[in-house]
Amino acid sequence: MIGAVTLTACGGLIVGGVVTMLVGRTAGLVGRTAGDEALSVRFRCGSCKARLVLCETIPLLSWVVLRGRCRYCANRISVMYPAVESATSVLWVVVFLRFGWSWPLLPPLLLVTALTALSVVDLYSYRLPDRLVFSALGLSLAAMLTTGLAAGDLSPVGFGVLGMFAYFGLMLVVHLISPRGLGFGDVKLSLLLGLNLGWAAGIMQGGLLLVLRLVFWTQFMASILGLIGGLSLGVARKKLKRSVLADPQADAEQPAGLLAQSFPFGPALACATMAVVLFVESFPGA
Repeated sequence: MIGAVTLTACGGLIVGGVVTMLVGRTAGLVGRTAGDEALSVRFRCGSCKARLVLCETIPLLSWVVLRGRCRYCANRISVMYPAVESATSVLWVVVFLRFGWSWPLLPPLLLVTALTALSVVDLYSYRLPDRLVFSALGLSLAAMLTTGLAAGDLSPVGFGVLGMFAYFGLMLVVHLISPRGLGFGDVKLSLLLGLNLGWAAGIMQGGLLLVLRLVFWTQFMASILGLIGGLSLGVARKKLKRSVLADPQADAEQPAGLLAQSFPFGPALACATMAVVLFVESFPGA
């Protein structure tokens, strides 16, 4: 058991290293060269753009050995990199402990990996890029089909599709009512979230009512987490007298007040969805 957990943690660290590369380039933290290397496997320093050799890209360990600085230009390497790598590794272990070595392990692994990347991108850039969202959606659907075929039961995939449209419909209505309060990127993200919520309901052998309940609990938790996150950012901005995690596309002059300035909602949706999918039995009605 310890060996399996260790192997899973190492796998999460390796995947987390790739996630940090995607996050850094997609969020604009790492410069790009001609041809747009956002999805390239080449690792570069975010400051001097020097190409890193293999031993300088070992997840977590390289950052510790280099003491958080680039070997070529001595500029600081963002703490985001080891943080995301560690978070991905921990989430992989949680998923493994929840599902074990079984086919249903695959969709949640993809989910936590994708949501980690999307959450950090949203925090830094206030964007949820379509190519990341829809790539994760396509891979998740493929993983669920593979899992269903291996288990001889495709019904969870059907419930996943139901959940996808149910959550998308809910978020679309909210967006149409308050487009400034909920960006359309969050609406598109709900396709990925709803797919996994419906799949989790199908794995529990629940019906449409369970799908709707999981969507409700996810949105309820996300709203609470979003409110806490928004208030926390507002307090930090007020105390530090600067716009912490500011919207890079917002006007320079933003209104005062704890909730007057914008803040990303994607991370709250991601955290709530991961909690519901991984611990679905703990929610009322499951």
